[in-house]
Amino acid sequence: MNLPDFSNIEIRDYVPAKRILDNGIQTYCFANHDSEAVFMKFVFYNAGTISQDKFFVSSLTKTQLNKNTKDYSYKELANEIDFFGLNYSPLTSNERTTLGFSFLSRYTKNIMPLLQQIILFPRFSQDTLDTTISNLRQNYLLKLQQTNFLAQKYFVQNLYGDENPYGNFAKVEDYDNVTKEDLKEFWQRYYSSDQCYILLAGDIHEDFYDLLNFYFGMVFNIPGNGGKEMKTIPPFKESKGIIKNSLSSAVQSSIVIGRILPKVDSEDYIPLTVLNCLFGGYFNSRLMSNIREEKGYTYGIDSALVPFNYGNTMFIVSDVAMDKTDATIEEVFKEMQRLQNEKVSQEELSMVKNYMTGEFLRATDGVAEISENYDYIIRFELREDYNSYMLEEIRKTDAERLMLLAQKYLKPEDFLVSVVSKE
Repeated sequence: MNLPDFSNIEIRDYVPAKRILDNGIQTYCFANHDSEAVFMKFVFYNAGTISQDKFFVSSLTKTQLNKNTKDYSYKELANEIDFFGLNYSPLTSNERTTLGFSFLSRYTKNIMPLLQQIILFPRFSQDTLDTTISNLRQNYLLKLQQTNFLAQKYFVQNLYGDENPYGNFAKVEDYDNVTKEDLKEFWQRYYSSDQCYILLAGDIHEDFYDLLNFYFGMVFNIPGNGGKEMKTIPPFKESKGIIKNSLSSAVQSSIVIGRILPKVDSEDYIPLTVLNCLFGGYFNSRLMSNIREEKGYTYGIDSALVPFNYGNTMFIVSDVAMDKTDATIEEVFKEMQRLQNEKVSQEELSMVKNYMTGEFLRATDGVAEISENYDYIIRFELREDYNSYMLEEIRKTDAERLMLLAQKYLKPEDFLVSVVSKE
């Protein structure tokens, strides 16, 4: 097979325009005036679930920000948001909460005060919260009847540990313990001006900064520590072996296999992304070729590296026919052993590197995407030229390095397997 040669492609290290608001909030801007689109993301980097004292408080807080505010009722604010075409995309993870907004620049003067109302002046209502909780409770009960959700639940509980904030899992009755006072306290503590940075992309002009500073340049909420909180958390449990749980209504088996790997700043991390891609990170991976294409055990099987502040987790996930559960696990481990014992061919490795290069180019095709990519650099405190550095490290990764990494990190006995099935 004649593969295209991507070895000479250069990846640009996009550098944002950086400005600091009067209250110290750092902004990062990637401007593009070819269209009117504006993308904004407020990152509250300590407002994740590991900072909450009660289950669901972090995720519920973000759901209530665009409800009632100081100057608007829920209906009034919703009408304004719809009229000006404002898109609101909040997201809470273990470590942080991000509030994403997109709109047309012609409406900036109208939208900026709405954003201020949402972020700085929410009014938490128990009635509105109760309605949200009622809906989320029903969704949560449905998830508890899904094998893939349960397999993930038992996996993280056993990998990280019940006492670790990454591993403790909520019960549906925990919704009953959340009050509007809990949300207000969390918002005041973690949605502060000294625990925030802002990403901007699109049609950003000088007057945009003036408006941004006018509406968000004052100190707001309880001052934090001005930096990322590195909490003292219990050691990860890092269980190994196979844990099986049953669900009487199951029609398939859900499998999660994984382990903890080195953090993003490790010298092994980038070569590990190459190994992961080859193993199960794209359609032509070893796992897909074997377990889907050759064996027909599943419609899909994937592996991924999921980095976080305290580590990095490798996940292998699949839903399979119940009578193929054990065989699927066996084949996953066989593929690990193949990578330990057999060097990858140059043709296969070139295909993986080409795929990874192409995916990166696709993921930075536009200023909104570039901004998201740069957020990754900020989040993990990586070097400014990380993109070109990453590409060079991918290119340097050879078959010998992959075999050594597989021997070090892909030992089947070091992995935890979580299975949820009918029996």
